[in-house]
Amino acid sequence: KGNHAATTNQTLYGKSRGRGQLKLDNHNDDEIASSDDDSMISRSGSDVPSSDSEEEAAATVEDVKLRLAKEYLSKVEANVKSQKQQHQDSDDEEDSSEDEDEDDRVGYELQLARREREGTLDQKLATHVQTYIGKQQQQQQQQQSSLVTQLRGHDLTPTCVALEASGQYAYSGSKDHSVFQWDVETQKRVRCIIPIYDKHNAESNHYRKRTDGEVLAMAVSDDGRYLATGGRDNLVHVFDIRASRSGTTTTSPPVVAQFKGHKSPVTSLTFRTQSLQLFSGSQDRCIRHYNLDEMAYVETLYGHQSAVMGMDCYRKERPVSIGRDRTMRAWKISEDSHLIFRGGSRASSADCISCVRDNWFVTGHDDGLLSLWLTEKKKPVTTIENAHGFGCGISSCDTVKGSDLCATGSNDGFLRLWQLSMGESLSERGVESIGEVPVRGYINDIAIGPKGRFCVAAVGQEHRLGRWDRVAKAKNRFTIIELRDDDEGDDDIDLDEGPPTSSMYPSSGNNADDSESENSSSSATPDEDDD
Repeated sequence: KGNHAATTNQTLYGKSRGRGQLKLDNHNDDEIASSDDDSMISRSGSDVPSSDSEEEAAATVEDVKLRLAKEYLSKVEANVKSQKQQHQDSDDEEDSSEDEDEDDRVGYELQLARREREGTLDQKLATHVQTYIGKQQQQQQQQQSSLVTQLRGHDLTPTCVALEASGQYAYSGSKDHSVFQWDVETQKRVRCIIPIYDKHNAESNHYRKRTDGEVLAMAVSDDGRYLATGGRDNLVHVFDIRASRSGTTTTSPPVVAQFKGHKSPVTSLTFRTQSLQLFSGSQDRCIRHYNLDEMAYVETLYGHQSAVMGMDCYRKERPVSIGRDRTMRAWKISEDSHLIFRGGSRASSADCISCVRDNWFVTGHDDGLLSLWLTEKKKPVTTIENAHGFGCGISSCDTVKGSDLCATGSNDGFLRLWQLSMGESLSERGVESIGEVPVRGYINDIAIGPKGRFCVAAVGQEHRLGRWDRVAKAKNRFTIIELRDDDEGDDDIDLDEGPPTSSMYPSSGNNADDSESENSSSSATPDEDDD
């Protein structure tokens, strides 16, 4: 009985099962020995050619890398020589020092390409835009109106726009459930991604009410592959744009993912720059994080005490958001915490936010206040009161990442352009108006193209979130606004300037969070809460 009880206890805890399988006899020993012999034979016979093949493959990869580097360098040299030839054609006098500085110019070109890839390139675009807008304003009214092109397509008020990084295609969403793709260069509609709501159509009448299908936010990835949309159905839809793109086809792209989880309408969407990390904000006070590489939901960020109205994210894994609780928050995803920024008792709730750099962003408020923020400071660096006139709130804003150009929209009849100064000292920081373009109606969303040459806007009769106000003479149009002449050279950076110092770009490391610089002074840092 004692032996039987011990055996039973071992069986219950799984010990005797493992021991019972270890029955080694001569037959099993022979099999094990033969398998070892085979493995030894296979190793001795196959290792040598496999190592040779790996070395050949590595050598081939190195040759390809070297060839591509030489081709890229030759292209840069050819561009520098062509610029030099154009300069000599325009000026008959030859400068002997240009030949000596040719290698330096090639080096600067490579350095600028690296800085642009890393996100530390500071582009001066506001001056070019101000000059071009000033010239157009001095001309006749008919030529001035040519800056704005309004395209028909949506029946109801457009609510949001998105622009690819290349600037070739743009997207727009509306209250009529429709989502369209536009070709910016030809100024034509390419295809319909989501059709206009029709109560007699079985495909579009599955909503209980017409307003349930309104599109309120959208974002497109930098590679131009995925388009994310969100609206009053509390869902985030992801479309694969490349799947059905073939020439001028009008077939709608497939929905590759549909994320649930929000309990209220989705009001904001943004992609992290040069990645497939997607963030969505909703009126349920939550921010959800997705990874489109795996088409999976990652986590939920909590902190806002009211509806999330806007979001943006640059190169770091640190999105910024703004809500009806009159707070702006910078989320440290890797540290599971976030910074809280408050504009004071005078600041009202905001509708829009846009990143300029990883540590700089701008916000537009309901009372017309335009603010420039630095993540190392609790309060805004500078503010502009009544930016669009008395009683007109800022409904949309956007910036060219890594530049000094900003655009804001409202219902005062103008798209206003601003120059942002982000120097080291207080005297070198500020916001200055550089021009305005007449656009009648509510400017619900803005997206500025590369190099600040143009911008697209969602212009309509009503605000994107309601119908409490209406501009009767406005038209519901997808709008393209020209900001610079295409014939202008890309001389946004002076090649004679030296490389940026670490003090100018404290966030030069793209993957670093620079937490030491932000937390260096407890009195100067914003409030920090855990998620």
